[in-house]
Amino acid sequence: MRYSMITLLLLFISIQCFGNPLPDKPHVYVVGFGEVEVEPDIMTIKVGIEAKDKVMKTAKADVDDRSNRLINSCINMGIERRDISSTTLQIRPDYEYHDNRRVFSGTIVSRQIEITLKDLKNYPDIMMSLVESKVTETLDTTLSVSNGKSLGDKALVKALADAKLQAEMIALASGKELGDVHSVSEFDTRLDERIQLIPGRSIAGQPQRIPGISARAAAASRNEPFEPGLISVFTTVYVVYLLE
Repeated sequence: MRYSMITLLLLFISIQCFGNPLPDKPHVYVVGFGEVEVEPDIMTIKVGIEAKDKVMKTAKADVDDRSNRLINSCINMGIERRDISSTTLQIRPDYEYHDNRRVFSGTIVSRQIEITLKDLKNYPDIMMSLVESKVTETLDTTLSVSNGKSLGDKALVKALADAKLQAEMIALASGKELGDVHSVSEFDTRLDERIQLIPGRSIAGQPQRIPGISARAAAASRNEPFEPGLISVFTTVYVVYLLE
């Protein structure tokens, strides 16, 4: 009980330290939104390689061989080693049920591999490498951008312009003149978000989910069409303007 009271007291003090973010004179509180669209230039690919055999060493050798084949193929196409990472082997027994009895069917050995592709022109080649390495688990790809910070800054400028436009319209409709900016923030100063300090920025892309590639699809993977589309970088700002 004592610790709970101390926690509540500290929380109260923290809230008071922030003070009232709104002025005690006529003002308008607006939320501005900014968006910048750009074509992604980075793809992160996460795959799993798995094998099952009653002899664990056999399954492990299979996974190791296919993993090395995939990694070497990526390196040969110019992907740097630092852009390739793999987890330790995961080993677990597998069972099947026969006549209501659980029967050992083999050992499953698996490894996760993550590849960061910084040249999307290599997409068809890396897809072929995945197929040739007999990727067995669902393949997830995530598109992103290398200059997210600068794009976020551009979106911020747009958000500020949007906030000012809204404030001007509200002031005009209210028969007031728009005054100076009282405060600008990337987190909502009216909510608990101002205590958590969560900035209003985000990047929304088009993550793709490719469920296991069949052998038949392998032959056509080099010629498959690939359009990364656009990624939107969003920024939200909360602005308080004084009214005159």
